[in-house]
Amino acid sequence: MSALGYRLIETKLGTMAIVGSSAGLRRVILPQTSARAATQAVGEAEPTATADPALLPEVADKLRAYFTGERVTFRVRLDAPDSTPFTASVWDACRAVAYGKTATYADLARKVGRPGAARAVGMAMARNPLPIVVPCHRVLRSDGGLGGYSGPGGVGFKQVLLEMEQGHV
Repeated sequence: MSALGYRLIETKLGTMAIVGSSAGLRRVILPQTSARAATQAVGEAEPTATADPALLPEVADKLRAYFTGERVTFRVRLDAPDSTPFTASVWDACRAVAYGKTATYADLARKVGRPGAARAVGMAMARNPLPIVVPCHRVLRSDGGLGGYSGPGGVGFKQVLLEMEQGHV
């Protein structure tokens, strides 16, 4: 196992953090109210991570750009040691949902070859430790409803992200 580092990133919505290793990006902590809150969230999620202000500079730059409303694509290796093959395939399918677009849980289930597994796709999205990079906020219920969002701010924050990508924020 590679040593974990974390980096704080200032955005217009607050201080966020990324956690990674030599294997890739492990976790994204969504914007918090302060650097202290972001650091605390890192400690709760990845207690062995140590500060590394030079960690994954391209990811940090793209996250800053994303939160200014810029269209970005994240091409970064993921370090997800606890993901199952199904979960990894769902996250890969989610990563293919373009900026400003949405898909449904059922769409992703079909894309991973499990057309009846929309609920399992939803569970994979709920366990996503890499929001924005694995853009689970772009995944909606089949009726077009927002569904859930396990990140800070819940469904309200999901709506903010979707509106930002549509150029409404």
